[in-house]
Parts: sequence; C-alpha cells; structure tokens
Amino acid sequence: NPRLMIATYRLQLQPDFDFAAVESVLPYLRDLGVSHIYLSPVNEARIGSTHGYDVIDHNEIRKELGGREGFDRMLEKARNEGFEFIIDFVPNHAGVGPRNVYWQDVLAYGPHSPFARFFDIDWKPLKPELQGKILLPFLGDTYGECLERGEITLSYDDGRFFANYFDNKYALSPCSYATILESALPRYERTEQYWTLRDVAESYRKLQPDEREKAEALRPRLLVLRNQIDFASLLPSLQGEGLHELLEEQYWRLSFWKTAGSEINYRRFFDINGLVGLRMEDAQVFWDAHRLMGELLAQQGITGLRVDHIDGLFDPHRYLGALRDLGARHIWVEKILAPGEILPEGWPVEGTSGYEFLNDVMGVLLNPAAEIPLDRTYRRFVTDAEGYDDVVYAAKLDVMSTSLSSELFRLSYELDRISEADYRTRDFTLEALRNALSAIVASFDRYRTYLPYDPESAREVVQHAVHRAMQRNHVDEPTVYEFASRVIMGDVRDDLQPIRQLWTGRFQQFTAPVAAKGTEDTAFYRYYRLTALNEVGGEPSRFGVPMQAFHSHNRFRAIRYPRNLLATATHDHKRGEDTRMRLIALGEVPELWDRTVADLTKIAERHLTDRGPSRADQYLFFQTLAALWHNADRDELSERLAAYMLKATRESKEETSWLNLDNAYETNLQTFVRNVIEDPQTDEALSEIAHLLARYGFFNTLSQVVIKITAPGVPDIYQGSEMGDLSLVDPDNRRPVAFERNARLLKEMKDLVAQPDEKYLHRLITEGDARAKLYLTARMLHYRKHHPQVFEGSYRALETDEEGTCHWVTYSREHEGEALLVAVPRFPGTWDQHREVRIALPPELQGRQWMDVFTGRPYRFDRFVETGALSTPWSVLASDAVTLAQPAEATARRTIRR
Repeated sequence: NPRLMIATYRLQLQPDFDFAAVESVLPYLRDLGVSHIYLSPVNEARIGSTHGYDVIDHNEIRKELGGREGFDRMLEKARNEGFEFIIDFVPNHAGVGPRNVYWQDVLAYGPHSPFARFFDIDWKPLKPELQGKILLPFLGDTYGECLERGEITLSYDDGRFFANYFDNKYALSPCSYATILESALPRYERTEQYWTLRDVAESYRKLQPDEREKAEALRPRLLVLRNQIDFASLLPSLQGEGLHELLEEQYWRLSFWKTAGSEINYRRFFDINGLVGLRMEDAQVFWDAHRLMGELLAQQGITGLRVDHIDGLFDPHRYLGALRDLGARHIWVEKILAPGEILPEGWPVEGTSGYEFLNDVMGVLLNPAAEIPLDRTYRRFVTDAEGYDDVVYAAKLDVMSTSLSSELFRLSYELDRISEADYRTRDFTLEALRNALSAIVASFDRYRTYLPYDPESAREVVQHAVHRAMQRNHVDEPTVYEFASRVIMGDVRDDLQPIRQLWTGRFQQFTAPVAAKGTEDTAFYRYYRLTALNEVGGEPSRFGVPMQAFHSHNRFRAIRYPRNLLATATHDHKRGEDTRMRLIALGEVPELWDRTVADLTKIAERHLTDRGPSRADQYLFFQTLAALWHNADRDELSERLAAYMLKATRESKEETSWLNLDNAYETNLQTFVRNVIEDPQTDEALSEIAHLLARYGFFNTLSQVVIKITAPGVPDIYQGSEMGDLSLVDPDNRRPVAFERNARLLKEMKDLVAQPDEKYLHRLITEGDARAKLYLTARMLHYRKHHPQVFEGSYRALETDEEGTCHWVTYSREHEGEALLVAVPRFPGTWDQHREVRIALPPELQGRQWMDVFTGRPYRFDRFVETGALSTPWSVLASDAVTLAQPAEATARRTIRR
C-alpha cells in the first residue's frame, strides 16, 4: 500500500555488512520509524566489491552477502517486523571477469556465442586487427612487456583453457586448443597417452568457429584427458612468440589499459573498462537478465526497484514498460535532472532517487547575499579561475579526447557514413564531423534526450546545444553543425532512417557518460567557488534556489510525483549532508572567510614547494578543512583529507590524473595536507570560523531534516546520516556505521519520541548535540506513521511579512481538513534580527487548535502565526495532534492564543 511509505533507509551492502547484518539493525530501524529498506544491489558481484554495482550474474543472489538462503531469511524477518524492501537494480552494465559465465563464453566463441547479443560490442571496428575481436585493455603495461616478462600465462580448469594475467582469466577459443595439445605431443611420444592426445587434438583442429555445440561436446574428452596429461607442467612451456601466436588466434586482444580510450570496441559504464554495457533493448537480453528479479518482485515484502543509471540504456521508455510487465509495482530511477528539466511524461515511475531535492533544499538554505563576496574571495585566490560554463565545456572536451575518444570516433565515423550516402552532404570530412559532434555534446545542458519520444522537447534541447557549440567555434563551417542536428532529429531520407535511428540511439547513450565524467568527475574538481554546490545533480554556477522556485518544485512533486524519494545523502554524494550544511554556512560569514583564507595562505606558504599544490587545490583544501576542523581528531582528519585531496586532484586531471599519474605532485600534495593540519598556527587561523560553521551548519541541518520529512515525497535516509554525516566522497562515505551507538541513543530517548519534552529538545539544540537530529527524525517519522494521508495531500506556500519572506521557509500540507504547518528558519548568521515574524494563515487554517509535533506545546492561532511565540524556530504544527501530546486537561490549561 503506497500510503504506508513513511520513509526509506538506504543500506550499503558489502561483505562486511551482509544480509545477517541487515537483520541485526531491523529493531533499530523499526524504532527510528522507517517503513522501507532501500538496499544496494543484491545480485552476484565481483568478490570483495564494496558497492555491488559490478554485477556479474543478474540471476544469482550474492554469495558474499549470504546467498539466496540469507536473503530469504532476511526478507522473512523484515516482513515480520513490518518492513518492505526497495532493491537497487543495475540494468545498464555487468562486471567482466573470471566469474561472469556469459562474458567468458563470448571470449571463447566470439560472435558465435549465444551470449554475444547480450553485450554492446562492435565486432566490426575500423582497425583491421580488431575485426571480429574484443579489445581487452586490462594489462598494467604494454602487451609486449607483459608477455616477455612472463606475466601472461595459460591455465586449465574444468575442461577449458584460459589465458591468465594475475587474477584475471580470459577463456581461449576451443578452435585454438589444438595448438596447446599438439605442443604436448613430443613429450608423450611412445606412450599410451600419445594416441589419445593426438586424437583429441585432431578433433579440435577440425572445429569450425561456429560449431559451439560440437566444441562443448568435445569437453568431456578433455576432462578425461586431464587425468592422463599433466597440464600444469605442459602449459608453462608455451611462452614468448609461441604464446603470442596462440593469443592471436583468439576472439580478443589483450592490451595496455591506457589504450581503452582510443580503441576499445565495447560500450562501458562511463570509462570503466571492467564494466561492459548490456543491450537491454533486446527482448531476449531483458528477460534473461530479469529472471531472478521477476521472481523477487512477486514476493511479499518487495515493494519495487530503484533503476541505476537509466540514461545508459538505449531505450529507457521501453525498458521501464517492460519492468512494469515484469511485475514492478513501484519504480524509481537514478536520474540527474538539469535545471528546468522534468522526467519524461511517458515513464511509469514514482519519481527519481532524489538528487534534485538534495540540491533544492541546500539551495533554499544558502544565503544568496553571499554570492558576490564569496566569488570575490575565490577569484582573488585562484587568479586564473574560469567561469563555470567554460570549465564544464573544456572538461567535456577533455574526456572526449581521452577516456571516451573511442566512442566519439565511432559516432563520428558512422555519421560520416550517413553523410556519404547523400550527394548534398558527402563533402563533410570525418574530421569536421568529429569536431562538430564533440562541440555539440560538450554544449549539451543535460544528460540526454529520449528520441523518438517527445521530439519537440528534444529538438529544443538539440538546437540549443548546436547554437552554443557554434558560438564557441566561429571558424567552423556552420552547415556541418546543421547536418549533425538534422541527423540527430531524424531529418534524413527514408532509406537512411534505419541506420540513423541506431546512430541517434548511440548518440544519446554517449551524451550521458560525457556529462557525468565531464561535469561530476572533472569540472566539479576544477571549479571551487563554493564546494557545497559541487554536488551530484547540482549546478555550481547557480548560487542558491529562490524561495519561489523551491515552492514551485514542491508543488509539482506533490501533484505529479508524491512518492519521489527525498535524498540529502547518497552512496554517490560528493560531500555528506552535514558537511554541505557547514559549507553553505560560509554564506553567513563571507568576510570572516576572506580573512581566514588570508591567514591560511600565510601558513600554506611555509609548506609549499616548486611542485605546488596549485591554488585551486589549495582552495578546495581550505574549504574542506574549515568545514571538518571543529572537534575533529587531527590524525584521522589528516589521513582522510590526504586521501580525499589525492582523489580530487586526479579527478580534476590538471596536475595529475588516473590516466597519467604525477607521483611527485601527489606525494607533495599529501605532505602539504599533513603539514598544514599539523602546523601549530592552523588551529588559531581556523578556530573562530570552524566553530561558527559547526554551529550554523547544525542549525542548517535541523532545517534540512524538518523540510525533508515534511515536503512532498518520501524521505530517504542514507545509512547513519540520522546522527550526523560529515563524510566526503566515496569511499569515505561508505565507512562503517555505528548502529549500536545509534540504537542505544534512540532507546534512551524512546519515551521522549512518544511523549515530547520541550526542555530536553531546547537543551539538545542549545548544546549543538547531534542527538537533536536523531530526535527530530524519529519524532517526525512516528508522526508520519500515524498521519500518513496529510503527507500525500496538497502543498501550499505560506506568506510572511516582509522580514520573514527572506529568513523563513513556511508552508502547509493539507488533506481533507487535516493540516500541518511547517516553519523553519534559514540564514542563521542573522537570526537575532529576524526571530519574530508573522506567518499569514489562509482562511481554511485560521482559528484552529494546533500542536507542536516536536515539543507537544499547544497553540491557537487566528489570522497569523507569530514565530516569536513558538517553542523553537523549527516547528511543525499539526491541527489535530492533541492525542500525541499532553492529556486533554493539560492541553486546555497551556493553550496559547494568538
């Protein structure tokens, strides 16, 4: 029943936190008040995976988590506790490796494998040497060096031969087995085994590439032969030139991992070589990959799915329709929406996983008055800082010219083939088309379009991108851009439509990874005006969200997506929700921040060398250090920030990168981070601002919690964030959660959750105690459980007097007479001047009895709510909450009339 969706709780499964561990936290989650547990992928993944997105078998429950038996036991126990599950599912890609049976079959039989259609492989790439082969860019050095050092070896396992490179295994083609077996004949000459060995070798020599069934029928003979032949001593004899000739017979080609960007011929998840794209647009692939999920969805206790990376699919519309047919009652999509973008109307989904809400609530709490002074401080320190749009454009071009250049070249070549088919366009050169295509993709203002659906909207997006691209490239021939635009939109001859449709689909699959790698994983690590805004789904050039836009977005969710997830932290976030709340508090103290940067600059100068770090890297470090400094363990902070800054600089790809490490710069950077943290003057420079950021950030956090649990949608809590989340990007945000501590603290306040104590809450807020966040969360979730309908009701922005418009977020939720009135403050640096404002009540809410959900205090308001009379600045007033607070006679005595 959708009405019972009180809140979801995201758990990140891994070998150290398996299905049994989920069982152990069920009592705590029940007491907290959540209704649904939102699990990371449960399918079989690579051994040791800490995230589960490298799925190797979609139809097996991961053994490291407890397997099917452990899953069923967890499910039954959770059902008994009243929980249901949302499962994270990964349809776009699969992890390659020894344990992916389908992948190994494709390596063995190439395009003749029945599983070749499962993977998005280009069997006819332009490079002649790769025709009919898969490039496998997994070597740590060049192929020749690895071969000559003896790092590539052969092995036998269960009737099959493999090439090995450390822990990786690559299935050999059975057509090449004869070469291995014949190399053993001289050793067994004049023995009984000789004739058997020769007979088996001859049988494999006669194999044709497309005779898979015959090859599998020969396997038992190889199993018998294994008892007569010592393969362990035989296989090492094939080395050097002989091994190279054997490897040349395969349907794959091993190469240095750095060749992937230019020559890889299978679609990947972004630029990760170990994750191969799946062809979910193929009905057979869909149904095969969803056999287990269809079975799970039929079980009681599985509410629905969260679909990972929906934009990677060839046809998201058709895929989501097939999921509905499979039995998915409720579907959420991981989708990053650009400003002004909404989900396609045809998608049968409950909404997104909540990135847009994360940025909405952060934006509305950020003080817009600080934009100019914070921008001035940034540009004064990072003197060569470019505008955000320019940074994004350059970053997208960078990833297309390096890690994603192979995909770009394939698209460009296929576009060239289309141009050659028409005498009016055949003069466009391949280079011109590639340049135009890269400029258009770099100018896209969103992840992708969804042609052939909603063509008018797509045309507007494409034309805008083409216009921006042409503005940046005045020397290019404009007709090339116009031609590319026409092909994207399908304005070509009828006989070219089949290849054009395929090309447009691939084009749309390409713009998404370019946006992700270019924006989130590059530009976000180059542009540091206010790092809180560099968040998944964010737009760092947009300094805050206007109140009117915030209310408009909430009204839209209330009407169209009332069960959209409301996330403020995720497994993918760049900074934890409380880290962000501290960082946006820089907007309360911009002048102090400017002085702090000056002080930190003097300290930093003592630890700089001729290798930097760069001014941009220093500025990122300064902000992060200020946000985390208050009451932090210095040794732990030093290790965390050294690891964080190393990842950040590699992602920026300016001083060092994952592809081309600069060891000297990286060593110097980590030494710099540790030295500044240990410098005795650092505490003096940071003490004032760190204290204020912690204090103001705490207030921002309380406002964020109240909004999240009362706004339209379903609040989603990332594991452990209910007690504070000062994490950074992964893997920092996947550290173990102190569930036992949280359960103990919640148990201590159990009576208060049921029967509020105003003095207790005042004390927690005054002391900046993290338990205040836990209390507000638990109390509000318990209220949602007993009054679910009002949270699916209407949303109305409430007006305040002129002072309050700027400093308070106020709205109501209403359903058939029941109402909630929400009032939370923002901009804590100027609260003292704006604590008392008046909130105008609409006629339907005037003259009512109200009860403060957090404190139990009753009120009566006629036309206005005066915030100065409220128990705390964070108020959720319920119009019929008497039964949750004091006995009736006490209520009557304490009623305050306004």
